[in-house]
Amino acid sequence: MVAVLVASTAQSLAAAGPQPATIQERARGAERIVVASISDIRAAYEHNAYGDELIVSHASLALEEVIKGNSEKATVAVEGGTVDGVTLRVSTFPTLSRGERAVFFLKRGPSGEYVPHLNGQGILKLDATNHVKGSSLSLDDIRRMALADAR
Repeated sequence: MVAVLVASTAQSLAAAGPQPATIQERARGAERIVVASISDIRAAYEHNAYGDELIVSHASLALEEVIKGNSEKATVAVEGGTVDGVTLRVSTFPTLSRGERAVFFLKRGPSGEYVPHLNGQGILKLDATNHVKGSSLSLDDIRRMALADAR
């Protein structure tokens, strides 16, 4: 009976999937953390490291604030987008649109361009009240948690 309960619990935990990274974990692994809006976005067909052809969107960021790292201009590459009427949506990345604001946890990708650290977990879209969309997490909370390790 105990073995069945343990196996059942293990299966339930595995089915739940991995937990999202904490803000502190995201901050530790990111080279840069910025608050920015998307000023422009362009998508193109590209090949990934495995040779697969896919659509990649390149979003130019208009920086509002630098929480970690330098203040140089940034473009972030995200898998997914629309080219010539063909749309690719990637489950691990949010869709991006011109004008959206977010906190971006960035690292350099293999090509040298910035990519979100931990894929989609590296982009936290903000609403008009400076909260992460669909949550009670505020931009002030993110700043505080991201900088906690720096003290």
